[in-house]
Amino acid sequence: MNAKNPHIAAALTVLALAAAVRWRKMLPAIAVTGTLTLVSGCATEDKGKPSAMLGEKAQHALIDIFQKKDPQAVDRWFAEPFVQHDPMIADGLAGVREFSRDVASSPNANITIYRTLIDGDLVLVHSKYEGLKDRPPLIAFDLFRFKHGKIVEHWGGQEPLAPPNPSGRTQVDGPTTITDLDRTEANRALVQSFKQVVTVGQHFDRMGEFIDTAHYAQHASKVGDGAARLQTRIKDVIQAGTGSAKPKTGPVLQPRRFIAEGNFVLAIVEANAESGHTANYDLFRVENGKLAEHWDVLSIIPPPEQRKNSNDPF
Repeated sequence: MNAKNPHIAAALTVLALAAAVRWRKMLPAIAVTGTLTLVSGCATEDKGKPSAMLGEKAQHALIDIFQKKDPQAVDRWFAEPFVQHDPMIADGLAGVREFSRDVASSPNANITIYRTLIDGDLVLVHSKYEGLKDRPPLIAFDLFRFKHGKIVEHWGGQEPLAPPNPSGRTQVDGPTTITDLDRTEANRALVQSFKQVVTVGQHFDRMGEFIDTAHYAQHASKVGDGAARLQTRIKDVIQAGTGSAKPKTGPVLQPRRFIAEGNFVLAIVEANAESGHTANYDLFRVENGKLAEHWDVLSIIPPPEQRKNSNDPF
């Protein structure tokens, strides 16, 4: 077959694109165990090139560190200048190398990856860490920024694995398939509006505009299903923060960053509650234009003098 013929070449291009779209819609984000890696996610880098490979790279970086204990993993997947926002890891590649050595010192360290989102040059990984010395199993959100194919920035939050919540859901179970790629920006805007109107503005009477109140599935460790329980939780956090003796310079719950791909949207929220300063990673699944499901991690931010780097955690 002569692919140089312009008509044939055009037809091949159309067929390839159609196949890629069908493949992307069918492929779920699934758990990663052993050396098996399947990625869900498709986005574009700033230069407009397909960047689904970024999801694979983020997964491989975590697998090489946690499962393979590969001493070359940091040089393979990360690059300077590197900015670290996780307050428990030192800045630069030196901090990543120290973290990697700490993981390697735990023979049973392992990671299971449940969801991967790609948003331009950003990749979000939702996972579980296990087998780390002197630490319980942790549910984690890791957000990576890529440049020239390597990781140059990282944000991260973790909280201990907990028993199933009052509705019997765990912190990681539930749907993983990314769909509705054409709705990415609409879904991002929905979550942004929900956070601004409900969690910042406290207009709880408008929750029905954003949430599927009859079928809202909750995976937060201490909260059950339904919009009413969500409203109670938000009110409790806000009231506790407002009543704290700590000085406040803004809302108790302040959205700082939104990451979206298809029907999944992550909101990173700064929380100044009475219980302490936290980075709240709120992952939503959107269905039919409403928030239908939620997972989260409430990651403690230590006082500045106890942090391992001076960068903004957000």
